[in-house]
Amino acid sequence: MAMTVAEARSEIKNLFNQADLIEKKYPDGLIANPEDEKEVKRLLTEIDGLETKLSALEDTEARRSRILGGLDKYTKPAPDALRPDAGAQERKDAQILSPGDQFIGSREYRQLNLNGAFKSSLGRVEFAISFKDGTSLILWNKRLRYEEKTLLRGGSETSGGGFVVNDRQPGYIDILQREITVMDLIPRITTSSDTVEYVQETTFTNAAAFVAEATGTTGTTGTKPESALAYAVSTATVRTLAHWIPVTNRMLDDAPAIRGIINGRLLLGLDLTLESQVLTGAGSGEDLTGILATGGINIQGLGTDNVLDAIFKGRTQVRVNGKGRPNAVILHPNDWQAIRLTRENAASATLGGYLMGPPSALGAVTVWGIPVTESEAITENTGLVGDFQQGCTLFDREQSAVRVGTIDDQFVRNMQTILAELRAAFVVWRPAMFTRVTGI
Repeated sequence: MAMTVAEARSEIKNLFNQADLIEKKYPDGLIANPEDEKEVKRLLTEIDGLETKLSALEDTEARRSRILGGLDKYTKPAPDALRPDAGAQERKDAQILSPGDQFIGSREYRQLNLNGAFKSSLGRVEFAISFKDGTSLILWNKRLRYEEKTLLRGGSETSGGGFVVNDRQPGYIDILQREITVMDLIPRITTSSDTVEYVQETTFTNAAAFVAEATGTTGTTGTKPESALAYAVSTATVRTLAHWIPVTNRMLDDAPAIRGIINGRLLLGLDLTLESQVLTGAGSGEDLTGILATGGINIQGLGTDNVLDAIFKGRTQVRVNGKGRPNAVILHPNDWQAIRLTRENAASATLGGYLMGPPSALGAVTVWGIPVTESEAITENTGLVGDFQQGCTLFDREQSAVRVGTIDDQFVRNMQTILAELRAAFVVWRPAMFTRVTGI
């Protein structure tokens, strides 16, 4: 079987190590044992042959690199060339490719794939790809250690094999996922620490008042009132959110499958779980402390009110208690359905028109002028009204990233692991800027 550059280098290094072990047995330089001397000579002879083969392989690799470079250089149109589709091409170039497209289209990936690096079980493959703004960095590392899980492989129709097709479009039924909208409401900033420490205002007693002129040098006349402020130092710990899947080298070598895994599952899974944590995280163990689990948020029960009245009262608590400006109402889709389908005369035989407007109504979905965001991450029969812009922040310690490497015995089984992870901390600056509406 043909040997790659990586395999040749690895084998040469291994032979040198064997020879070095024998040499270390004789510190004075003289090999007293004839068998050891014979073995060292044999190893050096084999190394000579491998180095000759390595030189030829490196020449081949250099030639291939030159060909790839020439293709990249001369397939691009000249700067001043007139092209019929110039406008379309410029619009295409202006688009930011998905992480998977950037990955398989990178020069580094194409070079390694052409040299057969992903088909080899020997040697170490390590490279980094810088993505465009808005995407993550893919790092290759073969030192991860995790527990073995369900294998995704290229030759099985019940696993990743559905991606590898014979001259036809891949036809598979995707697992439906909920729409991500809540995270668009949360401000995100970066942090370089493992702990975010912040000062929270816990008490503000406003005693400001007009003061009459003093009538004497003694007594209490003319005394100005004293207000009170109290603060507390709080901390939010950066937590790691991650998941991974094992794949075979055959699967990794298949470009459409790589693109589907990166775009469609691992990164999406991180976002879905992060959305749930920001809303309902319990704050115990490695969970974030979500908004609904934060002490001090307002509570508005349904009571004898209808749902719309309760939401408005929750909005008023945000304004009065938190001094915020509510910019979103988060509801479970089932709860929003019940609200949207409410009729004007629900208790009578003649239902009348829809209270929230006819089905043909256009425009943003709002309640009392506040946009409604549907999320399956929030518990049914519970609503959340808040000023998400001022009341909370997500701190990114490490933005979503995808890493590939080998764990356990995958090295000798032509398998690798794709890992996606992020690190973040979540802070609720002023709990009173949020109201939980219960009993919907």
